[in-house]
Amino acid sequence: MLDHPDSSANLSTQPLSSQTDGQLLALLCAALYGTFTLLPGSNTMTVLWPWVFVWQISLVLPVIWLIWQLWCKPLSQFALGHYLDWVVALAGFSVVLSGLIASFPNQARWYGWAALCGIASLYALRGWMKTPQRSQQVLTLQGCLGIAFIVLSLGLWLAQILLPELERLQVIQSYGIDISFSFRSPSIRNWQPIGHPNYVAGYLLLIVPLLIGLGFQKKGWRQGLWWSGAALGLLNLYTTSSRGAWLGLIAALIFSIAVALFYSRLPRLWLGLIGLGSGGAVILFALTNSRLRSLLFAPLSGEGGQLAYRIITNVAGWRMGLERPMVGLGLGSVPIAYQQYRPGWAGWEAEMVYQLHSTPAQLWAELGLLGLLVPLMAIALGSFAILRWVNSDASTQGDAVLVWSLLTALVAYGVMSLTDYQLDNLCITGTLLIFLVYLSQSLQPTGAKDANIAHPRSPRLRRVVAIALATLTVIIHSWLFPIHRAWALSSEGFTQLRQQNIAGFVDKLTQAHQIAPWEPYYAYQLGWNLGDLSFQATAPEQQQQLRQEAIDWFQTANQISPYQEFGYSNLGWLALNQGDVDTAVNAFAKSAQLVPAKKGVFFGLGFSLMQQGKPDLAAQAIALELIRQPILITSPVWRVGALEAIADQVIQKTLAIYSQLEEKGAPSNSALSAYVHKNRGALYWWLGQSDQAAADWSISSTPLNKILLQFTQSANQFDGEALETQINALPQTGAKYALLAWLNPAERQTLLETAWTSYPLQDLTTLDEILPSADIINPIVQTMNTADSLQNWLTQNFLTWQPRSQRSGFGVLSRHIDGPLPTDYLPRIENLPATRFFLKAFERAAYLPALDQALQALQLDLLIQITE
Repeated sequence: MLDHPDSSANLSTQPLSSQTDGQLLALLCAALYGTFTLLPGSNTMTVLWPWVFVWQISLVLPVIWLIWQLWCKPLSQFALGHYLDWVVALAGFSVVLSGLIASFPNQARWYGWAALCGIASLYALRGWMKTPQRSQQVLTLQGCLGIAFIVLSLGLWLAQILLPELERLQVIQSYGIDISFSFRSPSIRNWQPIGHPNYVAGYLLLIVPLLIGLGFQKKGWRQGLWWSGAALGLLNLYTTSSRGAWLGLIAALIFSIAVALFYSRLPRLWLGLIGLGSGGAVILFALTNSRLRSLLFAPLSGEGGQLAYRIITNVAGWRMGLERPMVGLGLGSVPIAYQQYRPGWAGWEAEMVYQLHSTPAQLWAELGLLGLLVPLMAIALGSFAILRWVNSDASTQGDAVLVWSLLTALVAYGVMSLTDYQLDNLCITGTLLIFLVYLSQSLQPTGAKDANIAHPRSPRLRRVVAIALATLTVIIHSWLFPIHRAWALSSEGFTQLRQQNIAGFVDKLTQAHQIAPWEPYYAYQLGWNLGDLSFQATAPEQQQQLRQEAIDWFQTANQISPYQEFGYSNLGWLALNQGDVDTAVNAFAKSAQLVPAKKGVFFGLGFSLMQQGKPDLAAQAIALELIRQPILITSPVWRVGALEAIADQVIQKTLAIYSQLEEKGAPSNSALSAYVHKNRGALYWWLGQSDQAAADWSISSTPLNKILLQFTQSANQFDGEALETQINALPQTGAKYALLAWLNPAERQTLLETAWTSYPLQDLTTLDEILPSADIINPIVQTMNTADSLQNWLTQNFLTWQPRSQRSGFGVLSRHIDGPLPTDYLPRIENLPATRFFLKAFERAAYLPALDQALQALQLDLLIQITE
């Protein structure tokens, strides 16, 4: 029920500067909205203290603004019309229900409050944009903000990404490596200022059509401003190299051409030529971009890896939604529960995610059928409103071009939303809300009245609503205050840690955990940092104490968040070093259930089973690790300690598994067959069994495999010149230059420096990580000089190193970035030349479902035996 229009001043005579609009609150909302649109790394900064507090203020201010307007204005001024208010009510109901019955209720309430603030923002904007003039002002300001965003984004990309990358490539090229600029490297794509290329692309898909529409409305220099902004926006979109945005651009083009055919007075021939030209430009857009070009040609080449990530996340989302079809697992549950529902055939692709990279999948997983009904109903009602508007005089008058521009933006963004979820970005959600409010007004036919609007005669209802909303806000913020207090304490604790004040760090993080015990991040950071310190401590008593405290904190974190492999794997290594073998076995077994292809999981399980006195099961577990991580055979761990005793057993079990894969899975899957023969051949080659290696590599091999075989089969009595020609034909990898260094002793120093520099360049972003130093290269040269054969150098006379595996993105995925980035405790003792130069000879498949499906039965059988 809504107030009678007569209960307040007539809309047409009400001054735009009326106090009832809450102008100061509107300005504050606009200022914070602009801040989080232009703030570099804004999406990441919202999970860093004190920016998270500023972000929360940005959320609650529209609620206060709405309360102010509700107290002063009739409810009829807030109705969206077209029955869309019922859709919003359903959205609010699903969010509230999520907070009450979610699997992780506190996370659901945290995210749910943000969603409710978004709904409040929608109605606050509706109350403000009550006249066509006011709506036009808001869209104009949004366009100006969009141009500022585009200029800032391009400027930051040029200064912080492109120019440093070109300098980096120039240095690398000085080592004789022919490498050019490519958008395939994630670090090169334009992620400024929001924090991710897809987020930037999503925002641009909304802004560019708006700028084009504003350009059609204006004449003179202002038209040039808007269209210049749109052109820069398209250039900016190109620098993001977003495949989803490219699909959205195609959808926008098709929609625009369809509208033009229906409305434009231009001859159809001209429209056809414009369409062909625009389509050609979009294709050229993709062909000149290395990353987008790979999407175009992936189906022709049979490559499926481009889609693997989203296939996995969508399957996981489908499984999550099926757990509770009507209501989902609850808002915020995806990063916590994802690994429990991640398919076992996913390999090590998409091991951990914050969102499912599909808005429908995200809504289904977290809100179930209720969540999916919201956009479906909105699209249906919106389509009906558009059809009604098209058949009215309004579609050919006034701001019709701007309406079609905004609809084009929504179509483009809608297509992209199928490949990504971005509603947690303030600037994207804010833009969508502004567009929805504007369209809800503009699509209303002149003189028509929505049948769903009633008009009560008393202002009492709106004030009851205002009081109820104010009460809810106070209640929510009384719950939010300790969360912010815990966040602030943790930030202080991490400052203490950087100052090496361990007692202060533990005290602050412990307090944070006690205040927000449902948040696993504080327990994780306590566990990992204390565990890391235990490995650095020299006194045995201190080691034991720190390690036990770390174990306790990891166990606490695993109780809070029971579906995270990170917690179990690190607990396993700590328990193993503490002598608690049973805890270690159970922890690694749980890790193996969650992410079986994770590096070190089955190795840790096997190592702990050895300590438990079960060598047969230990050999089986490590053999499963070796199948998934073939490079492990080159490690020196097989020569020392407990593993030396079972090395032969591990190799025999590994060969047996290869035979099973060859017999059962390989005949029907060429990729699996190639994997088996390449890696079994590499295993045989490493063991010095060249005839067996030749048999496997005769079925499936790479040019590198064949070259390595020549070094062993002819006992170094080969045609060096012919072999060097074959080596020069190899891609620019470390293996190529290391082999040339072996054949050319006089140039070893230079060639090994080039070999070191050519290590997978797309994975490294700084020159410090790429460029060699004399401390590294000189010892490698010495070991090569003293070896009597290439195989002797690699298998016997090699250097070792002990790198640690970083948990990249741990903070971002945990939605806390105040603390340090953890590294695994997995003791990686590696053969330096093998892992740095010859990694390609031991193929590790990131995504090979046939392999993981074939291994599942063996993994399950092992876990059952452990349980028994």
